[in-house]
Amino acid sequence: MSDRRGSPNTKRTLLIIVASAIGLVLLYLTFRDISRHDLAEGLAQMKPAYLVPGFLVMALGMFVRALRFGVILKPFCNLELKDLWDLLNLWGAMNMVLPARLAEFVRPYLLKRRGVSFSMTLGAVMVERIFDLCGLLVLLAVVLWRSPGIPSKYTLLGEIMLICLVVVYVVILAILRRREWFDTILGKLVSHLPPRAAEFLRGTINRLLDGVGIMAHPLHALLVFVYSVAIWLSFSVLTYLFLMAFGIEAPFLVAVTIQVVLCIGAAVPSAPGFIGTFHAACRIALAIFGVQATIAVPFATAYHLFSVLGSILLGLLSYWTGTFRFDHGLFGPVDNGGDETVSAETAAEASVPGQGS
Repeated sequence: MSDRRGSPNTKRTLLIIVASAIGLVLLYLTFRDISRHDLAEGLAQMKPAYLVPGFLVMALGMFVRALRFGVILKPFCNLELKDLWDLLNLWGAMNMVLPARLAEFVRPYLLKRRGVSFSMTLGAVMVERIFDLCGLLVLLAVVLWRSPGIPSKYTLLGEIMLICLVVVYVVILAILRRREWFDTILGKLVSHLPPRAAEFLRGTINRLLDGVGIMAHPLHALLVFVYSVAIWLSFSVLTYLFLMAFGIEAPFLVAVTIQVVLCIGAAVPSAPGFIGTFHAACRIALAIFGVQATIAVPFATAYHLFSVLGSILLGLLSYWTGTFRFDHGLFGPVDNGGDETVSAETAAEASVPGQGS
């Protein structure tokens, strides 16, 4: 019995150690060939005037996130807009404080304290991540497809991405319409696995399908999708403002590409505040467009610091003015109404790419 209770803590500790190590290694690789003089000189090129509109765009993005999460939650939890705003800001702030994507527990934990099912909220977070990915990929696909001067191979890539997203939606819709049939097939497929692995896989897929049930209602799905595109459009605008702040003359496609790479980097468990993964992703994305490391690394440093401080500031304001509160039970096992115990490693289920800021 004691071994089972200690297992989640051991796994969580191991995950934190590995994630922090990954972040530190990537941080070293990003900065290894940049001197202090180059970093200081690069940072000196930034125009601070862009920080104010940047913060407003960040706040707008979080507000749209709150609206979207409210639509996803509505079938089983109807929150006031202020509560949704506070919930998302607290999650965003904790994303910048906690390592290894443990902040994915924040929203399920806070709503659990208000009597909402932990697993259903976690499923809603997973759905949010899927729409995050879809919205970002659609934005990138449209830019690749319609931007003048883009090589034909990239135009074709944009068309393929749009077609794939439509196909995925149709497949998910078909599964939702034939849920019992799919559950029977799924049971047969996982029956060859060890019982514990089969139960975990089946439970994960069913929670995800419970969450994506919103996609069975085309108007709701369309609203969530429009919100998702608006969110990533706003964060791409934020990135574009930082490009202008550093005097980097580049098309909007560069900002969108940086967001895609950042989301891929954010999906990797890392140190608190995505240290290392954020910096490496920025450097890689800018290198694709020929931006030198002496500019890319200062850009990543300033953008990361702005994201961390901005998210924490929004979180503190919401904690001060709102009603959500934390206690020592945040990372303990959560009893989901007697049905199951959700342990810390379940956070990996919600780690579909998505920027936390």
